[in-house]
Amino acid sequence: MERKEKKMGFFINRRAEEGGKDLHTSDTELEPGNSFKTSISLRRRLLFLVVIIWIIPVLLLCFFMIMFYRNNIIKKTTTLMEESLKNFTYFCSQRIYESIDISKKTSYEQVIEKAWRNYISEDIDRAELYREITGNLKSRFYNDNRFIISVFYLSDEPDRIYYTSRKDNNYIDIYKNNVEEVAQNITSKETSDAHVRIIDGRIYIIRNLYTTTNYTKFGTLVLELNKDKLIDGFMLNKDYELGFYINDTSSIISYDGRLKEEEQSNILKELSKQYSRQINRKIIQVNDKPFTGLLYQQKCDDFHIGSILISNDDVIFSELKNLYFVMFVIMLIIIPVFIYMLYFIAHHISKPMSRMIAATKIIEQGDLGVQIEGEPMPNLEFNLLMIAFNQMSSEIKYLFDFAYHEQIARKDAKIMALQSQINPHFLNNTLEMMNWQARMAGDIKVSKMIEALGTLLNYSMDRSNRKLIDLSEELRCVEAYLYIVSMRFGKRLKVEKQIDQDLLQLQVPQLILQPLIENAVVHGVEKVKNGTIQIKIFKENQNVLLQIINTGKNMTEDDIKRVEALLNGVNQEENGKIKHKSLGIRNVNERIKLIYGNEYGLTIQPIAEGETASTIVIPYNMDQNKVNNNITKSIRNKLK
Repeated sequence: MERKEKKMGFFINRRAEEGGKDLHTSDTELEPGNSFKTSISLRRRLLFLVVIIWIIPVLLLCFFMIMFYRNNIIKKTTTLMEESLKNFTYFCSQRIYESIDISKKTSYEQVIEKAWRNYISEDIDRAELYREITGNLKSRFYNDNRFIISVFYLSDEPDRIYYTSRKDNNYIDIYKNNVEEVAQNITSKETSDAHVRIIDGRIYIIRNLYTTTNYTKFGTLVLELNKDKLIDGFMLNKDYELGFYINDTSSIISYDGRLKEEEQSNILKELSKQYSRQINRKIIQVNDKPFTGLLYQQKCDDFHIGSILISNDDVIFSELKNLYFVMFVIMLIIIPVFIYMLYFIAHHISKPMSRMIAATKIIEQGDLGVQIEGEPMPNLEFNLLMIAFNQMSSEIKYLFDFAYHEQIARKDAKIMALQSQINPHFLNNTLEMMNWQARMAGDIKVSKMIEALGTLLNYSMDRSNRKLIDLSEELRCVEAYLYIVSMRFGKRLKVEKQIDQDLLQLQVPQLILQPLIENAVVHGVEKVKNGTIQIKIFKENQNVLLQIINTGKNMTEDDIKRVEALLNGVNQEENGKIKHKSLGIRNVNERIKLIYGNEYGLTIQPIAEGETASTIVIPYNMDQNKVNNNITKSIRNKLK
């Protein structure tokens, strides 16, 4: 892959040399992805078109149908519920009015009043009084099925009651436990108004009786109404649960046993909170899913009635289920059609395009001459495009191969000419002769310096083009360089080493330590009277740290910023010229990132007073294939 990318580079360079004007006019086109980053693929456009033409209209239609019909159904149903509640209230209040009128006739007939007058004048005894009163109660209320129980007692004798009952044989206990206290409280008041009370789920009319002549209170009449007869002639809807309050919410008349169930307790509480005797002919709605509650209040002459209606939304809006079912069937029909359209786009358009785009990317990566093979294209148009692409790819490979071999031949000729002029073998022979002459003259120091220089030259001019070498070999080059430098500085330079011997066979890039030591000498040892260079190589977790620590002057903030800029790729210039040593440091950092990845590299930072550390971090274990992939990826990014 690397060789093919070089091949493409040679061909581009050749075209630049032979026709620079044509190349420069299309520079941006040669950069992969430059003109396509803001483009939208055809597949996305087609999917967008399908969504616009099919999905959105269908969803809007379904939404409109559901909302329109749903709202209509809810509105009509709510209106029916309100009308039903108003009618219910009217029926109940009218029947209560009729019962109150009947209770008033008891006073107008004066049967009980005359019996009382005869009793207090001692014209009749208590037994005769009892017969007169109970006889009147039976004739007036017992035979009228709108009343269940009728009770009368004299104001002076409230504990002695006269009553008739159609149903309850134990009425005395019911009266004593529930009604007596309320009735006697009304007896103590100077009023002839009818008082309507709901006590323990029963509805009562309680009123004091006065004489017709001198308006003297002589007794109290208590009537229990038959709640079923209050709505006689009114058709109850089984989907609704109806009831009403009278004057307060302490008790309720319910026409459905479910109205007091636990699940409806919350909505009953909310409705009771809305009850007020100041409100007249107004409907209040309360929702507590799945229940809806309505409260209609009406002021009457003798009482204030608050009727309630509670409905279960799941029951009264059951028609909506039919609507939802129809929408569901429509969606079941549309979804397969939509899936088939997606399949058609994917199989006949997207998949052929993906095959051609994949082949194009392979060519972009340098694999020239690639052919689209495998199953035939699903339609004629893409089949013609595939044939044209394969022919074009073959021709491009031929042209690139031709230009590549021609360029390589010329380049090799130039390199061979240069190598003949600067031949490492010739240089080594010359240094060997100089070394022999120094030894013959007895100058051992000069001899060792020549040997160290030869080692550096051989190492620097390595013609094997290896990407990685053993750490031990890199350290031999460092030893040679340090020997030459020690001859210059003498006792001014002290070298300390802490090297993990288990890491000597570790593969590292060539020439990464010598530039750091050279930098430590120039910026550290040269600037002080005595200097120390420490070489530390050790393993830390899954990484290996190669650290050069030198003494010298402290790094200033400007120095730190300058080093960071250098390592980030900004050239450092001095009098308009780039520093050679600075380029060496930057080159080390770039090569490490190129080989191992951006998470590794070189850092230069002060670590203590007068001490600076140059630290290289590389992975402990990385195979050659991954190294090659990192290098290829980095080169491709630079080409882009």
